[in-house]
Amino acid sequence: MFEKSDKRRLYWLIDQYLVSKIDAGTFCDEFYYSYNLEIDYKILSEEEQEVFSDLSTVVSRFSEFEEDICCYPKAYFTEEQLKKKIVETKEKLKTKSPI
Repeated sequence: MFEKSDKRRLYWLIDQYLVSKIDAGTFCDEFYYSYNLEIDYKILSEEEQEVFSDLSTVVSRFSEFEEDICCYPKAYFTEEQLKKKIVETKEKLKTKSPI
C-alpha cells in the first residue's frame, strides 16, 4: 500500500477496484482522500491531472442508492457509470502507470 499523498496510490486503487478487492464506496472514499486532499498536483503530469480530475468528478457524484439515481438522474452517477470511467481512466494512463 502507498501513502495517500503518493500518486502510485491512485493507480493502485484503480487496480484494486477492477479486480474486486475493494467496492465502489471504498474506492470513492479512498480516491477522494488521496486525490482531493493529499496529492500535490505538481507531481502529476498534465495528462494525469486531466484524467484524474475527470474521474474525480464521477467519484464525487457517485451514489449507491437507487432512490438518488431515480430522483436526481443528472446529479448522481451509478456504479456502472463509475466503473466505465475507471476503466477509461486506466486505459488512458496505462503507459504512465508507475506501479
